[in-house]
Amino acid sequence: MGLRQELTELAVELATEAGEILMSMGKGGVTTSKSTPTDLVTEADRAAESHIVSRLRALRPDDAIIAEEGSGNPGSTGIRWVVDPLDGTVNYTYGFPHWCVSIGVEGSERLGVIHDPSRGETFADSTLLTPSRKTDLADSLIGTGFAYSAETRARQAAIVANLLPVVRDIRRAGSCALDLAWVACGRLDGFYEEGVQHWDISAGIALVNDAGGVARTHGPMTLAAGTEELLEKLEKLVLPG
Repeated sequence: MGLRQELTELAVELATEAGEILMSMGKGGVTTSKSTPTDLVTEADRAAESHIVSRLRALRPDDAIIAEEGSGNPGSTGIRWVVDPLDGTVNYTYGFPHWCVSIGVEGSERLGVIHDPSRGETFADSTLLTPSRKTDLADSLIGTGFAYSAETRARQAAIVANLLPVVRDIRRAGSCALDLAWVACGRLDGFYEEGVQHWDISAGIALVNDAGGVARTHGPMTLAAGTEELLEKLEKLVLPG
C-alpha cells in the first residue's frame, strides 16, 4: 500500500468514527459561542476533535495537526492533518442535515476526506467523483455561505443581489466543506464564500482539484467550480473590482 492510500484510508476511518460520535450525541448541547453569538461550539465538536487528534497522535505521532477547536502538533514528517471535526455546527444544533467531518492532508501528500454522517456518504476517492462541466452561469446552480459578522453579511448580501439574476439559482446550505464536496461530485456547479477558515476548505479544495474541477482562494474568498471557464465568470462577479 502506498502512503497516499494509507493516509486516505486512515482519514476515512477517523472521519467515520467522529461521525458516529456526533450522531450519538444528538444535537450536542451548545456550550459557548466563539467569534460572535451565532458562531457556536458544542460538546460534540470537542468530543469529535479529541477522538481524531488522539488517534492521530497514537498512530502518526510525528505528523503535524491543525484542528478547529485548538488541538495541534508541530510535526516533523512533512505531513500535516487539517481537521474540522464538525463543519456546519449551527445546522447540527438545529437537526438540519447538512454538516460534516472534514479532514485534509497537506504537505508531501495532498488529499481530502469529507464524511456526511446524516446521509452516510463519504467523499474520499476523487476518481469516483465527477464535477459539473457547465460553463454558463445562466445554467449553473451556485452554492455560497455567509459570515457570522453582521458587517460582512451586509457586503455578502450585495454580492448575492448582483449574482442572483444571472445564475440558475443560489443555494446556502450551511457547511462550506460539504458544499465543496458537492462541487467535486457535480451537485453544485460552482461555489464561493468569503471569510472561511483553513480547516473549512483544506479537504474540499483537495477533492475538487483531484476530481478535475478547479478551486482556488483570493485572500478571504474561496471559489470552486467544475470548469475553469465557469470559475472565471464567477470570479468576475464576486471578487472586488
